[in-house]
Amino acid sequence: MKAILSLLFIFSTFISLSQPEPEERYYFHTNIEDGELLTVSKNAYGTVLVTNLNNTKETEIYAQYKVFDFGRAFPTTNNELLKNVYTIVTNKVELLGALQYNFPEKYTRIDQFYPDEKPFYPNDYGSTSPTENLGTENPLYDLDQINAPKAWGITRGSKKVIIGISDAKIDSTNADMKGRVSNYLTYSNANVGMNCAHGTNIAGIAIASMDNAYGRPGICPECDVIAIRYGSFKYVEDLVAAGAKVINTSWVFCNMGPYHENIEARINELYDDGILIVAAAGNGKGCNGDDYAPDDYVYPASYEKVISVTGVFSIYDTEEEYIFTGKEGKKATHKLKDRHLREYGFNEDGSIYPKYTKWGMQRNNAVDICAPAETYLLGSHICYGENKVGGATSAAAPYVTGVIGLIWSENYCLSSYEVESILKLSSEEIENLPGNERFKTQLGSGRVDAYRAVKMARETKELFGNVEISGRDFYRFNFKLENAPHTITISNQTFRDSSSVDFKARNAILLKPNTVLRPTTKDTAIKLSIDPNLPTAECFPSPPKEYDRIYKEKRPRNNTNSSNNTSKAKKEFKVTYNKNTKSVVLNPPTNKRKDKGKYKVQVLSSNGKIIGSRSFTFPGEKKLPIGTSSSRIITVKIIFNGKTEKHILKI
Repeated sequence: MKAILSLLFIFSTFISLSQPEPEERYYFHTNIEDGELLTVSKNAYGTVLVTNLNNTKETEIYAQYKVFDFGRAFPTTNNELLKNVYTIVTNKVELLGALQYNFPEKYTRIDQFYPDEKPFYPNDYGSTSPTENLGTENPLYDLDQINAPKAWGITRGSKKVIIGISDAKIDSTNADMKGRVSNYLTYSNANVGMNCAHGTNIAGIAIASMDNAYGRPGICPECDVIAIRYGSFKYVEDLVAAGAKVINTSWVFCNMGPYHENIEARINELYDDGILIVAAAGNGKGCNGDDYAPDDYVYPASYEKVISVTGVFSIYDTEEEYIFTGKEGKKATHKLKDRHLREYGFNEDGSIYPKYTKWGMQRNNAVDICAPAETYLLGSHICYGENKVGGATSAAAPYVTGVIGLIWSENYCLSSYEVESILKLSSEEIENLPGNERFKTQLGSGRVDAYRAVKMARETKELFGNVEISGRDFYRFNFKLENAPHTITISNQTFRDSSSVDFKARNAILLKPNTVLRPTTKDTAIKLSIDPNLPTAECFPSPPKEYDRIYKEKRPRNNTNSSNNTSKAKKEFKVTYNKNTKSVVLNPPTNKRKDKGKYKVQVLSSNGKIIGSRSFTFPGEKKLPIGTSSSRIITVKIIFNGKTEKHILKI
């Protein structure tokens, strides 16, 4: 019997080992001059052999790679421009690079495409889900509005992107928050009021767990998260020191106090260093004393290098879908999709106009972009035991924060300038919609579109990516793309008046019909350039830069009640990486724990995967082998004496 079991085990092991893992497939359209001279024959293992009887070198290049499919992309077309377009499916993008390098006149245009790209609807998508919903029973029109499922079809985030949240309590015991915040710099245990609900509301929108049959999905559910209290820029400084890449501040002041200018200078510096701050534009906070608060400027949102977010509504596509009698006894409608005010009245000709413009969310020239203002609020459910829908600009900001997390998850090499440009270039134009005309110039570039933004970010990193810019008329804002896009295609697009453009590509910038480049102010310009030597390597986080602090107080102590407590005090362990032994080398403090006390070490790759874990005893140098890793950046977490110490190493 033992022999039979052994044979069965060996046989089943052989079967499992013999199953090949699915190979990566990359899909391209390319123009091939005289493509009919190439012959295609079936090969082994589902591949094809592409040969040119008149060119041995071309045949040899194809033979170096696996080609799964080759043929005309549009075999029945009468369009002369499409007759030379071919589809190539291969296991390596380098095939197309080799063909274009060796035959630049023959392979003249290469575009990568994604045939299997599908929206992802998690099982907690709400009642608007086209699939089974096990989460909140509330409809999440907001997620449909920003095309979140299509964005999640590309990425759901990466641990190398750290989102910082400066707000009230985030309930770490809730199923949607459990394990999401890796570092609470401060933690409040408020059980009532906004100090209980607000932080979890914001975190629920930006970073809640996804597909866990509970609550709601966050926009960037696989980004790393650190959290701290709110109400002062010193807390933003703490988040920066802890490694935050994008920081959400859903709170406002009329100014930032005696350090107002110092804070602006620091925000500019952070922006240049690749750290973005996203802020709520305000909910009608009056600062000017002029009896019209919504156009007043509040902070930090109104600083130039802060992404200021105001809100729009999400439910009804047309005004006829929901009509009621307003308090003046006249016909009204409300919560129209992409409209800035809640309620609208009807003119005699049937057109709509915004009501109660003296109240509502902030709108002014400092606003950069809009996002949904209402949604299911996870924190209200926890603190008040009710399924509450609400929000305003506090809720709008974390949508944009989450989308920025997705953008950097897809291409970490992008600068702050490029991320802001992608947000705006990909946004949905809304200021000319009926009912919004009064707010022209005050709603930023439009409403955020998560899918278009993430898709554009992906195209900037692909070896043969094509960043497509089309369909908008921009009369302001400065746009910059320079981080190695292969091709930029501009069509049916206008940049005019005080807008400026600075685009750089490795291969080509194509100006298609109906493209207008006409800035008119002395400080704006159009700059288009080609640099084939732009780097294409993947980028990874660097250790946080140390800035001279504006607020000189001690940084907040970590909450010892939090299981994810990570001290930002001076490190007690010395940690290095030995390339020869492929090991993390740990030297614990010599002045503590001279007994046989234990400490635990975890090593995580840039995508958050644990690649090494072991417990050691004090004292003495210890080594933790991690083997070969594709990550260039690793995080070493050391858990000892009730606290956690984090080290980020380049390997």
